[in-house]
Formats: sequence, structure tokens, C-alpha cells
Amino acid sequence: MTKKKPDIFLGITMGMLVLAALLCVVILIVQKQTDSKPSVNPTNVVVNSDTNAPVVSDESGSTTEEASQSSQPQQPADVKAIDEAALKAALDDNLQPLSSNWDLVVMDPVVGTKVTASHQADPEAWMEVNRMLPVFIMGSAYQQVANGTMTEADIEADVKAMIVEQDYAAADRLTTAIGGGDAAAGMQAVKDFAAANGMQISYNRALSATSGRPNYMKASLCAEILNKICRGEIVSPDASARMKEIICTPKENEQIVPTLATEGATYGLITDCEDNLCCCTMGIVNLPNRSYVVSVFCFDPVNMGNAQKRAGEIITLTETYFAE
Repeated sequence: MTKKKPDIFLGITMGMLVLAALLCVVILIVQKQTDSKPSVNPTNVVVNSDTNAPVVSDESGSTTEEASQSSQPQQPADVKAIDEAALKAALDDNLQPLSSNWDLVVMDPVVGTKVTASHQADPEAWMEVNRMLPVFIMGSAYQQVANGTMTEADIEADVKAMIVEQDYAAADRLTTAIGGGDAAAGMQAVKDFAAANGMQISYNRALSATSGRPNYMKASLCAEILNKICRGEIVSPDASARMKEIICTPKENEQIVPTLATEGATYGLITDCEDNLCCCTMGIVNLPNRSYVVSVFCFDPVNMGNAQKRAGEIITLTETYFAE
């Protein structure tokens, strides 16, 4: 009787079954390890409750939003927010007896204070003003320097004459230079610069012109650009610091002279009176531990001298709150 030969096909089949069983075991092990991990939100992600968008945290465990806030300039320990309600009440009381129209804005670049007060005036009303525009022209000129189309040597003399000496001819020359030799293009470039920084301004004629559509401004716009300069947000921190230095250069023909009580306090103000109809002043007051911005507009004052005197008194009043 002869032996049967081993069935080759049966051996192959058994081998495949063993391999399949081993593969199943491997899959089960991998699946178990996967299930043990978080499946929705990694441990280094915090969900923002407002937007449901994940905010990835850094290695320290704080969110990137918190890290961004901590990298922002911190206000000095000795600088505190003023009593905004008390200052507004004091400004309102100061203006109440007046027969003319006033609009005031006070801003603190560090703490974020903004106090407004108006008397018989629309805070959004435009006022005919020329000398307030040079700060925007100066900012636009420094933007040209940053862009490489001009150098600081090109603008230095006219910027100082325009701001410190309040020279309209220097402002017109600088505007034309910003426009590449075209005054109209320069005016548009200054308006575009303001718009790029979130401010819409009026610039309709050369500052030295006596006819044509007037230039207009608002107290809020004047305060806003000075606030941004103090915060280092116009062009660059270095350019903003240079602009602040120029604005705060003492002026020989200063029309508003506040009597500040704080030792070492200084200020840089720009005053404009147009056709005995409007009087305004804007500027930066520097106290030993902080600077703040004041913008004072007076519409149709009965007497220019009285309006200027009152503006000085208003600035002195604000100082008592920031110096505390």
C-alpha cells in the first residue's frame, strides 16, 4: 500500500490563515493605542468661547493670545487711570457759563483715557483750520522717508519751520515735495496717509492761500493723530518719537501759555485762529511720569484773546487730574 503525498494546497491555506490571524491581532493593538489618545482637542489647545476657534498655546501653557498681550508695552507702575467722570464734569462746569461754542478732547496714550466735552457745539462739526494740518503733513513726510522716496535731510528744515515756526510757506513746499513736485498730488498723498491711519481729513487748498475752498478739521482728529504719535504708531516708533520731539520744541510765538503746577512739566502746542471766527489749540503735555494729549476747539468766540486765555485755563485744569 503506498503513502499519500502531503497536500500542498492545504499547507498554503493553513499558512494564510495564520498570517490573517496575526494581522488581526496587530490591528487590534494599534486601535487600542489610538483610542487611548484625545480625539478632539489636543491638550495644548484652548477653545475661544466667543468664536470656537482654537488658540494654540505656547510651551509655558499660556495661550498665544495671552502671550501676545504680555508682549505689549506695559504701563509704568506709577501711572494710573484718571477719574474720567470727574474730569468731564470739571470741563463741563468750566464751559457752562460761556456764550461761545467749544469742543474738547483729552486722551491718555498709556492708560487709554479719552474724555470729551462740548458746549453748544456738535462734536462732529468741521471747523476751518490750517495750522492743524502740518502734523498730518509731517507724518506723511516721515512716511516718504520710511518708503525711501525722500531722506530726512530733504524734509528736516521745512518740517521744523512748519511745526515750530508755524510757517505756511514751509508747509506748502513740503506738500509739493511729497507730491513729487505737484502740490495737488501732495495734498492727496497727505489725505491718503491720514486715511491709511484711520483718519479722514480735509485738505483742499495750499495753507498759504487766502481764497478757495477752506481746509477743515475736527478736535477728535487732532487728538487722535497726537495720541498715535505718543504711542509710537505713526510710521514707526522712531519716527513717532522724532515727531513728538519736534511738536514739543518750544515756540517763540506761542499763543496759548498754560500755567502748569507740576515741576518739570513741559508741553508742545499748536494754536490756530482763523478770521476771528475760530480758535483752536492741540498739543502734548509732558509730565514727569506720563504724557497726554489735549485738543481744544472754539467756534465763533466773542473775543479771540478771551478764547486763548480760556484754552490755557482748560489745559491747566486737565493737568491737575493727570498729575495725581
